[in-house]
Amino acid sequence: MLHAATRLRRAIGALSSLMGLVAGWGFVLCAFFIAFEVLARSLFRFSTQSTTEITGYMLAFGLSWGLGHALNTRSHVRIDMLVNRLPQKLRIWLHLLSLLLLGILMAFVAKGAWDLVDESLLFGATDISLLRTPLAIPQGLWAFGMIVFLLLIAAMLVENLLLAIAGEAGQLERNLSSRGYVEEAQEALDALAEAEARR
Repeated sequence: MLHAATRLRRAIGALSSLMGLVAGWGFVLCAFFIAFEVLARSLFRFSTQSTTEITGYMLAFGLSWGLGHALNTRSHVRIDMLVNRLPQKLRIWLHLLSLLLLGILMAFVAKGAWDLVDESLLFGATDISLLRTPLAIPQGLWAFGMIVFLLLIAAMLVENLLLAIAGEAGQLERNLSSRGYVEEAQEALDALAEAEARR
């Protein structure tokens, strides 16, 4: 059962990582689009008149698509000064509790996001800009990111609860604790070594 839960979490984690990559490149495209708009207005007195709309959509869905990747790589900001001083037996249950509370919060957010998409589809809502974008498209992309994030939380919760029951406290902590400075430094060194090897 634990192996099945781990495989499921890895599959959703792989999807989240791909979505995070797409979100990152979306932010890069967003920056280029804004730069083009600024230059076009100042040099050629030309405007696409859609920059605010398009970049707003890109930022919204990029944010939701990056959430799962951040959770999968333990990159969310956490205040763990007190937790790290507690005994491991207590720490692991606090990690699970925090994941559960995050899941409950995201269940409400994902439900609200889906309801918003459903309402936009029902009324055929469009943006009031020149593009008249059907709002269900950007809202759907945004909601999809929230739903995948919720699924990843659920998969991680099941996997790590099974680890706790099996007495694998060390693996649970490696899965859910925040990254320490040693781990982050090692990650930077590994990336540097990989870059050097490519040269």
